[in-house]
Amino acid sequence: MTDNDTSDIIFTLIATFVIHQMNLRLSVDALRVFRTVVQTGNMSHAASLLNLSQSAVSWKIKRLEQQLECQLLARSGKLFGPTEKGVVLLQHAVKILDAHDDAVAYFSPSAMRGRLRIGVTEQISLAEVCAVLSLFSHHHPKVDVQLIIEQSHLLRQRFTDGDLDIILHQDFADMVSPSDKLLWREKLHWCNATAEQGLAGEPVKLITYGPQCFYRRLAEEKLGEAGMAWSVSLECPSIAGMLTAIASGLGVGIMNERNLGSTVRRHAALEHIAPLPGVASLMRASEKHPDPARDTFCKMLMAAFQKTA
Repeated sequence: MTDNDTSDIIFTLIATFVIHQMNLRLSVDALRVFRTVVQTGNMSHAASLLNLSQSAVSWKIKRLEQQLECQLLARSGKLFGPTEKGVVLLQHAVKILDAHDDAVAYFSPSAMRGRLRIGVTEQISLAEVCAVLSLFSHHHPKVDVQLIIEQSHLLRQRFTDGDLDIILHQDFADMVSPSDKLLWREKLHWCNATAEQGLAGEPVKLITYGPQCFYRRLAEEKLGEAGMAWSVSLECPSIAGMLTAIASGLGVGIMNERNLGSTVRRHAALEHIAPLPGVASLMRASEKHPDPARDTFCKMLMAAFQKTA
């Protein structure tokens, strides 16, 4: 091979690389899909929110990974999360999508205005609620929206007091009000840290969300009916804190099925001795006066949850 041949090969490789870089264009739609998958942690949930098929979502992610020549998502248990490169892309995607949606909103502004106060219990997936809220806010930027996270009994009281327009709350399956719209039903489980499912005969150490939480009242009622003693070892208002405390072996707690973590185990012995009822996740919206913003958000939310229930 001559020096001229070597030079030609090098030139061709450089030209090919430059052309590839010049032709690299990331689709706004693909970036939106990527962001939604990260927000929800689930391909099918993202597909529902974006009105796409799951295969379309998978294809757009695969196309992005091919273009950028790296893996963007990794599965952890049942959920997808961003890889190291995915985190970097997400930072850029958020900026690009915000700028894109701001431009669209400027040239095609929504006439909808108003004020929405939305209350959500943490037992309902915040990732899915926030994904819907993000889409709503980009389509209707003039609507002033506030999201409040509280326990269900506090949300119901604030709704009754008129402080909240919409609440997403949880209650026992037989306590659904006529004013509630059902999102889904699920089971409750006693959970502890290890595969050891025996009961030592000592008082059960309870980990609860707090003294007013209906999970705690349920735990005390069921243990009392089973003739078992208990003591509260820890109170924590968040699901992440509850899971951490249970996984650390500090006691036993009640978790709803959708929020079971891979670090905790179902306590089969307790579930046999003190079986737990099912719960319903519900949406309640004020109907005191017509409100296009409230009604539009409720329709979007119901559509998203009904597809993923």
